[in-house]
Amino acid sequence: MVRKNKHTLFKLIAILLPFLALFLLEISLRVFHYGYNTHLFIEYPQNPDYYVFNSDASKRYFLDRTFAPVGNRELFKKKKAPGTLRFFVLGESTTIGYPYFHNASFHRQLLYRLMHAYPEHTFEMINLSLTAVNSYTIKGFAEELTKYQPDAVLIYAGQNEYYGALGTASTQKIGSNPAVVNTVLKLRQLKMVQLGMDGYAGLARRSPSNSPKTEKTRMELMVGNQHIERDSKLFKKGIRQFRYNMEATLDRLEKKGIPVFFSNVASNVKDQPPFISAIPDSINAMSYYLTGLVAYQSREFSEAATLFNEAKDFDLLRFRAPEEINQTIVELCLEHPNTYFVDTRQAMEDKVAHHLLGDELFTDHVHPNQKGYAIMADAFYRKIQESHLLPPPLQEMSADEAVQNMPFSPIDSIAGELRIWQLKAHWPYSDDRYLNKPLPDSAIEEKLAVRLFRREEDWLSVHNTLYEAYIQNNQLEQVAKIAEAIVLEYAEDPVFYEQTAMIYGDTGHTEKAAFYMNGAFHLAPTFERAHYLFVFYLMMDKPELATPFIDYALAHNTKGIPLDAFKSLVERVIIQKQQLDKDSTNVTLMNEIATTYRQMDNRNGAGKYINKVLQQDPKNRDALEMNKNLN
Repeated sequence: MVRKNKHTLFKLIAILLPFLALFLLEISLRVFHYGYNTHLFIEYPQNPDYYVFNSDASKRYFLDRTFAPVGNRELFKKKKAPGTLRFFVLGESTTIGYPYFHNASFHRQLLYRLMHAYPEHTFEMINLSLTAVNSYTIKGFAEELTKYQPDAVLIYAGQNEYYGALGTASTQKIGSNPAVVNTVLKLRQLKMVQLGMDGYAGLARRSPSNSPKTEKTRMELMVGNQHIERDSKLFKKGIRQFRYNMEATLDRLEKKGIPVFFSNVASNVKDQPPFISAIPDSINAMSYYLTGLVAYQSREFSEAATLFNEAKDFDLLRFRAPEEINQTIVELCLEHPNTYFVDTRQAMEDKVAHHLLGDELFTDHVHPNQKGYAIMADAFYRKIQESHLLPPPLQEMSADEAVQNMPFSPIDSIAGELRIWQLKAHWPYSDDRYLNKPLPDSAIEEKLAVRLFRREEDWLSVHNTLYEAYIQNNQLEQVAKIAEAIVLEYAEDPVFYEQTAMIYGDTGHTEKAAFYMNGAFHLAPTFERAHYLFVFYLMMDKPELATPFIDYALAHNTKGIPLDAFKSLVERVIIQKQQLDKDSTNVTLMNEIATTYRQMDNRNGAGKYINKVLQQDPKNRDALEMNKNLN
């Protein structure tokens, strides 16, 4: 009996030993800080009150983590403040704004419009999109972001399903069964699994077959199978993979009560021929495209649209999403009541001649230009409005106003163009016109854009240089635009808001000055900011908006400025304006308001009401006398 028990014990020890060894290996790797942190967010090193997107979060999705891209730096507070709306954005290179740095992206244009339409709210727009990823990354990120109190999730994805990380035809794939792949992804949180994957990737890199004779871009290195026929097994696996991952994503977000805005995807079909047309015994994509060109030239636009889309769908190189991806998106939105379908493609088609998408809105095969991204932002904005996630705005900003006012710097525009040159000089374009094209360097904007493109300086550094150059040349309107652009990039920093406010105040744009000073105050209230705010609002003849900032200044009056009498004047002018609302032609009341504003030394406010009096009574003695003293 004893012998039998010993035999059982030895067997149990033999079984447990490998697990003990693995456990000790995992502990050892953690002790020595091997590998990477898989968490979606980390504490921001410069300010422990904020979270930031973990630059290592993408490594879990790449077999070779040297391929893993780094995303945006967009901070959000650990403790969500009252009145804050927090949106997370998920997607691929289009969603992050490629080829631009950074404010042409749809999410920045959407943020700009929302923050101006709803100044009473604070918006946190955190873009978690990455280049060279697909629905696996979206699913993984969505599972984790639910813990961070999102008010909505915005998704634009589907172009990378075959060649993005872990895609069915990617070099960075584990397998074709989404359930198995997602299980492996969870295991990659273990350090010993990371060690094994790093070892495998190292061996793969040393393999002669993986040592290209010529330099290849990440785009080319990600492509495993260049010939994916429509309706083939591999083609259908890509569609099933997308559905599986996106359905799991939407199920998860719906369970948590988080609204989702999910867009279809748009591609350049009119001006982008198929990359790879045919293999023996397959349908020739190029024949569809050429026939489409004939139909287009014959003004048979509906037929041309059908043929161009067929050419795109029969293109063997799957850099543009097939129609089945968009059909899947529509179906998933219908199946999930808390998911709103955003029809970006239709919005773009409505803005171009004959509803044919081409170079008018695209920089290449799938990435929009600045105008295309603006249309995309408007499509999301309108759907958010339709969903009633937000009430009607206090001061609506139209799509045209948003485009006109959007602070998109010339550095961003030029650097984006250079990235497209780089793309088109290499496979699958291999366009010799871009291969040795000289970089622009005549204007300061061009020189700085080249430095940014070459990664010789970071985004803030080149924009600070341009900012100083514009100041030296007294180009104050351009200075203000650069300042606004920096605010969008560093939306958590009140110093940049205040800087922008002061520039607009100096140039006479009082309303914009108040808007940005208000942003600075809400991030970090001070007596000085409250003082500027009530002065700006009084200059704009909005004493009711000035009142809370006067109250704050009175409660935090570290300067010893006598404000009690000033507050009494503000209260008086509010009452006078209320009386004028009931008797809008009463020149005596207008003169009284002008007099009260003069006592505050508010020349703008006084001048407004003096002019109103003189429009009705050009010989009014009181108004003429005040006007004389005012000037």
